Amino acid sequence: MAESKEGRHIYGVIETNEEKHFGPIGIGDRGDGVYTIGHRDVAAVVSSSPIIDYGSLTKDAVVRPLFAHQAVLEHVMKAHSIIPAKFPTVVEGTEEVQEILEKGHEVFKNALRSMNGKIELDVAASWDKVAVLKDIYNENEEIRRLQEKIGTEWTPQAQADKVTLGKMVRSTLLERREQYGGEITEVLRAYAQDLCPHDLLDDMMLINIAFLMDKHQEEAFDRKVNELDQKYQQKINFRCIGPLPPYSFSTIEIRKLHFEEVDEARRSLGLAQQATMSEIREAYRKLAHKFHPDKHPDDPEAQKKFKKITDAYRLLQDYCQAGRCAFKETDVERGILIRVLKSAQSSSTKRNSMM
Repeated sequence: MAESKEGRHIYGVIETNEEKHFGPIGIGDRGDGVYTIGHRDVAAVVSSSPIIDYGSLTKDAVVRPLFAHQAVLEHVMKAHSIIPAKFPTVVEGTEEVQEILEKGHEVFKNALRSMNGKIELDVAASWDKVAVLKDIYNENEEIRRLQEKIGTEWTPQAQADKVTLGKMVRSTLLERREQYGGEITEVLRAYAQDLCPHDLLDDMMLINIAFLMDKHQEEAFDRKVNELDQKYQQKINFRCIGPLPPYSFSTIEIRKLHFEEVDEARRSLGLAQQATMSEIREAYRKLAHKFHPDKHPDDPEAQKKFKKITDAYRLLQDYCQAGRCAFKETDVERGILIRVLKSAQSSSTKRNSMM
C-alpha cells in the first residue's frame, strides 16, 4: 500500500501575528504537534497530517480523529477566540495554508470580529418518561377513561382502542413539548445573543439548542439552567455541554473548487466566460424573479429550478469574491472556496459527524 502524502490539517483560525505552539496534541502522533501558520494578523491552527480520504473510512475509524479535532479547538479557545474549520480540512502544505489565509483574510477577520469573546453552550432537555406519562394519565380524563376501558383482555376493539390511545397520548405529549420547550427557550434566550435549534431526537426531547453568548454570561446561564431543573422537580432532565467554540454559528469551509461545479453554476445563471459580481447578481435577480416559488406554488419543477439558481448564485458569490472572475477550466482549478457556515450548514462539524 502506497504511503499517504503528508499535508496540514487545519483546525481553525485565530487572530494573532505571533507564532504559537500548543503542544503534542491533535490528530496523529507527529512530533511537531499543533502550531500556527500565519499571514498578517490571522493564523491557521494546524498540525502535520497524512492526506486521507475520510469519506472512504468507516465511522469508527473517523471517531478518533474527529474527537482529536474537537479537543484541539476546545484547548485553543481557552486563550483565543477561534473559528472552527469544518472537519476534515486537510491541505497539501504550508504554502497552501498561507494562500488560504491570504485569499480569505477579510472573511476570517469578519468572522473573528463577530465571534470575539463568545462561546457556545448546548442545552438539551428531555422529559422523564415515567413522570410525564403519569401526569398525562392523571390530568387528561379522556385518556384515563380510554385506558380503563381497554383492560387486559385482547379483543379487536381493545386493539383499536390501544391505537387510538397511543395517538392521543402522543398528541398530548407534543402539545406539552411545544408549550414547555417554548417556555424554557424563552427563559434561556435572554442570556444569549443568538440561538440555533438542532433536531429533536425523539418525542421525549423538548429542546436541543445551541446558544451563543459572551463568555461572562456563562455562570449566569448555568445558574438559570439549574433553576429550571429545580422548577420542574426532576420531571425534565437537563444536559448542558460547553463552553464550546461557535460550531453552530461560525464554521469555516475550505475546499478546492472543481471546474464542473463552477461551470454548471455559470450556465445555470446564463453567464459568459467572464463576469463581474454585479453581472452575477443581476442574472440571479432576473431568474429568481421568474422562478420564485410564490409565482409557481403548484409547480415542483419551477421550485427545483429556483433552488438550482440560488445554489449557483451562492457558489459563484464565494468563487468571485471581488472584481471580474473568469470561468475557464485553468482559472477554476486554481480556485479555493472559503466561506463561513452557520446553523444547519455547519452541523457536520459539530460533535458527531464528518464532512
